[in-house]
Amino acid sequence: MSRRSPNEGSIYRTEHGWTAEVSLRGSDGRRVRRKRRARTRTEANRLLREMKTDLAAGGLADERRRVTEALEAYWQMRQGKGLAAKTLELDRWMLDLIAAGLGRRRVSKLTVADCDQFLETVAAGLLVDGVRRKPLGRTSLSRLRGTLIAVVRNDVRLGFVNRNLAELSVLPADLAARVERRALTADRLASLCSAADGAVGVLIDLVGRNGLRPAEARAVRWSSIDFTAATLTVSKQMNSSDELVAPKTKRAGRTIRVDASTLARLEAWRSVQVDLRIAADVGWHNLDIVASTASGTPVQRNNFNRSLRALCTNVGIEPAISPYELRHTAISLQAEAGHSAWQIADWAGTSEKMISDVYRHKLTTISTLGPAG
Repeated sequence: MSRRSPNEGSIYRTEHGWTAEVSLRGSDGRRVRRKRRARTRTEANRLLREMKTDLAAGGLADERRRVTEALEAYWQMRQGKGLAAKTLELDRWMLDLIAAGLGRRRVSKLTVADCDQFLETVAAGLLVDGVRRKPLGRTSLSRLRGTLIAVVRNDVRLGFVNRNLAELSVLPADLAARVERRALTADRLASLCSAADGAVGVLIDLVGRNGLRPAEARAVRWSSIDFTAATLTVSKQMNSSDELVAPKTKRAGRTIRVDASTLARLEAWRSVQVDLRIAADVGWHNLDIVASTASGTPVQRNNFNRSLRALCTNVGIEPAISPYELRHTAISLQAEAGHSAWQIADWAGTSEKMISDVYRHKLTTISTLGPAG
């Protein structure tokens, strides 16, 4: 009877059921056995085949490594890529959520069912690691799934696991479909801009006509506007705590041309702001913010949303458009004017794919805006 080779493996019965076993030699030359228990002979054979496949792919997975370790390795890798602070903040939030739901699991034993159950739990806002969390929508859940896949893929790259079963996970079937963004026609946007005044009118102009992200518009400073050259430089955005932070992405930092209409609105608002500064006296916050309150502080995100909804009601835009849909409007109008995706992408500080797949909407009238710059 010929002797079984080390990598051929075997199955045998024990008092606890069946065991699949393979042996291999480590880098130090010592013999290492890997065993997996099974309830039936059929299951043991399946486990043996999986281990042999892993061997052929380059080695057996590290059965001691937990998901928390994989998350930390992925986080270290992401931190070394020079990503924007906002991107890393979103990464950290998703990694913490995965750690709460799956952190104690071993990466090599993570199943498709584990991933599906985790996504269903998060989608429903049920208890995750003893904490009740807010339910996630389809877009956020899709990003969370993508992050989980990326974490396991990174462990495959590092040689800790051989298969990425997270790629086979699916989003819960009963999730509501993503709400499609809308865009205004040039005439509807013009009516909204005409009805708006003050700091809110400036924000609507910067987002709806000049394509800034709402967070970028709230962060525009007077020092970033060149009235002689008719340009505006985007170098900051405002976070939810009303703090100036780095742009969303590397492409988000940009300088764009602004037309005479925007310059006139900015000039008029600057005169009003001078009067507000005098009236506030020592209570004025000298932050150099363009879209400010009567005390010089930034216009809060929620206040902008509320004011925009009220203006939409006044001019007959129902349902009211959101601040980010104003950006969709600006980009869609530029597309209708005949500018290419790469020109608009540079102007809006995003990618050509985002322009084509997300931002551009079909309008019923042609844009009256000038060139994107």
